[in-house]
Amino acid sequence: MSRALVLRLLIAFLGLVFILLTIWAGNIYHFSFAVTLVIMLSFGLATFLAEIIIIIDNLEKRIKRLFPALDLSAAEQASINETLDLYVRLKKSYSVVSTRIALLEFENIHKMLSAAERGSDYIFHDIYLASMVLLGSLEPGQTFKVVSNLSKRFYWKTGIRGTEHTELNMQQARKGIKIQRIFVLYSRSELLELEEVFHEQASAGIDVYYAFRENLESILPYASFAISEDLCTGIVSHRQDILGKVTVTTNSEWISELSTRFEEIRVASENFRLQ
Repeated sequence: MSRALVLRLLIAFLGLVFILLTIWAGNIYHFSFAVTLVIMLSFGLATFLAEIIIIIDNLEKRIKRLFPALDLSAAEQASINETLDLYVRLKKSYSVVSTRIALLEFENIHKMLSAAERGSDYIFHDIYLASMVLLGSLEPGQTFKVVSNLSKRFYWKTGIRGTEHTELNMQQARKGIKIQRIFVLYSRSELLELEEVFHEQASAGIDVYYAFRENLESILPYASFAISEDLCTGIVSHRQDILGKVTVTTNSEWISELSTRFEEIRVASENFRLQ
């Protein structure tokens, strides 16, 4: 039973009671017909206004269902409207191959948002951005655990995403977020190449570890992963050659497994210490 129906039934019941009370009071106190009529009309007007309020409330809900973007800011509405406008224009030129590919990605976004709403795992195509959103959501005292395959200096020192990612790590560590990062290396040359990165992160308060991939084959089934047990969220990269494609999960069992893996890898790693 809807809230509107309950209100209407309540108003009808109160109206009947009010009419009976008015008739009873009129007989006891000898109200004139005009007075009785005014009282009843006043209640009728109040009932009419209540019905108008119910109609307006239902209309507002229907409008929001039809136009959900109304709950967003003006800037967000403009962005969504622009995207929909682009989508409509591209649909008209669907015969162009590049257009069809772009529209497939639009459909993938819908699937990703639907999966996120259900609490299911989904694929995201930017390892930096996914990590930054998770890390940026943490509060002082919370923990961010990472097994990182970003084992080249340029991953941390070049490009907008790389430098933003580095700066956010430093800022969050200084704010009191406990960051533990294990770098997975493939050669001794990578160890020398990343020494500056190690030093910078350790100086900011990040616990830095490193290990060689050949020693982790039995305990690291993924290319890399990052987890926050406090927020019950994980980001997993499955393949070394596809750094940008990650799985985002809120599955508590998987995150618990990843946490166990992290501790096993940390035990098998070397702790980088400032000299």
